[in-house]
Amino acid sequence: MNKNYVLETYALSKKYKDRFAVKDVNMHVEEGDIYGFVGENGAGKTTIIRLVLGLANASSGRYALFGVNSANKEISLKRKMVSGIVESVTISRSLTAIDNLKVECLVTDTKKTDEELIALLEKVGLNYEEIKNKKAGDFSLGMRQRLGLATCLVSNPRLILLDEPMNGLDPQGFVDVREIIMKLNQEGVTFLISSHILSELDKICNRIGIISHGKLLEEITIDELHKKSRKRLVIEASDVNALKELIMSNMDLQEVEIEDNSLVIYDNVDINKIMAILVNNKFTIDKIGLQEDTIEDYYINALKRG
Repeated sequence: MNKNYVLETYALSKKYKDRFAVKDVNMHVEEGDIYGFVGENGAGKTTIIRLVLGLANASSGRYALFGVNSANKEISLKRKMVSGIVESVTISRSLTAIDNLKVECLVTDTKKTDEELIALLEKVGLNYEEIKNKKAGDFSLGMRQRLGLATCLVSNPRLILLDEPMNGLDPQGFVDVREIIMKLNQEGVTFLISSHILSELDKICNRIGIISHGKLLEEITIDELHKKSRKRLVIEASDVNALKELIMSNMDLQEVEIEDNSLVIYDNVDINKIMAILVNNKFTIDKIGLQEDTIEDYYINALKRG
């Protein structure tokens, strides 16, 4: 167990009758992450969040929270350091915002003054004076999402799990929730956020895990993802090491790497100049071409590879 991981799963699986909703998932969420969990609807994202929150039991495998194994009786104490929203915000529409927070205090056995609860509402962008007499049922969707985040904060969690938090929000609502998450993250809260839209997660996350049909296909940093999606010249050859040596000895390049048995050049180069070097040195290649993918292309290709 890496001391910097707040959540790890080990071959975590959940089976319903004869179908695996989640199968052999090994994921790693580091302290300070905004970890994006991306996959199609039904990929297993919600199931994993429910397992970690203790709302469902695994069929096999295990997980660890803050270094404590899920089989350890102390896991209940560590789970108190975790909060989350699963599928939809759970609030009482007949209550005011602050009364919703008071209910959450009772549920989580947390003591907070009215002033502290008002501060939580203000932290997520809800003006208490404007909403203090308003029932949550009269809130807009964006306001209810904010209130949901406030309820998550009642127990002072170090890890928050959010299941599709941007669903149904208008563009401004998305920006508002994103800014709140980033602010809380800067204050020390780690996030695991699920979505079926990678472009949403790209704006907020530093790492992502790609899941499909219950299997975790890949974990990658956003920086790595952007690099793999950049414009690049890809050359395939039987001896890529010799090819790299030849190119590097004839050109002043900064970013040349061997990936998947191909030479990948990220520098802005003239393909005709590359071809001239190959011809002059009688170096045979199998294929050469420019590639440029969007992050959505990368995601789709990852699903195909999986």
